[in-house]
Amino acid sequence: MFYHIMGLVSAAFFLLTWLGLYAQIKAMNKYEHLCSDANNSLSLNQFGSSYFAFFSIFLFGISVEPFNHYLVWTRCGALLLTLIILYKIWAQRRTSLTALVTVVAGLSLMAGFVSMYFRPFPTLAQFGANALMLVVTVILFQGTLHQWVVLHRRQKVGSLSATLFKNILIKDVSTLMFGLTMPLSQSWPLLILNGTSVVMRGAVLIQMQILKRREERGVVEIS
Repeated sequence: MFYHIMGLVSAAFFLLTWLGLYAQIKAMNKYEHLCSDANNSLSLNQFGSSYFAFFSIFLFGISVEPFNHYLVWTRCGALLLTLIILYKIWAQRRTSLTALVTVVAGLSLMAGFVSMYFRPFPTLAQFGANALMLVVTVILFQGTLHQWVVLHRRQKVGSLSATLFKNILIKDVSTLMFGLTMPLSQSWPLLILNGTSVVMRGAVLIQMQILKRREERGVVEIS
């Protein structure tokens, strides 16, 4: 019973991530008409790694027994929204790298849906899902670090949405709490992944707040 309560709470908090991703899409639409290079503050590395972090938990929820609806369908929505962001980054930059990331992301989501027809997975597949989550943890760490570096180098927030990072932090904390209701032998990759996300995205959010204050002070001084 407690498992289902925490699952519902975690899913409800995760809807904040959907709102954050939607806010990011709106910000990109707004700034692309105001400033041609505003979207350059968005790290393809960071959003690509975020996508595959969502995907690893999506696959984790599919592979476990019983099927974890709380993890699968919430991440499915996040994957679709993040895929839109990746597409918009590609549409602006039109590089082979942005195209590759967007295509791989789309194909992986299709593969995830197909995998539902072959579950429950055997032990080897479960091990593979856990291994994927550990790999994605490393990818997420370096991707979010790259976003921090991009902000530090450009000294501009641009169209990067603070709402997105705030909402993801709330989501990660709720997911950590949900993971604690599951057997540790099953949930430890989930705890490591979300714990890493809390630390790194918190650092990016702090950097964004610092840059925004500088921008506001600059506007005041000019006026």
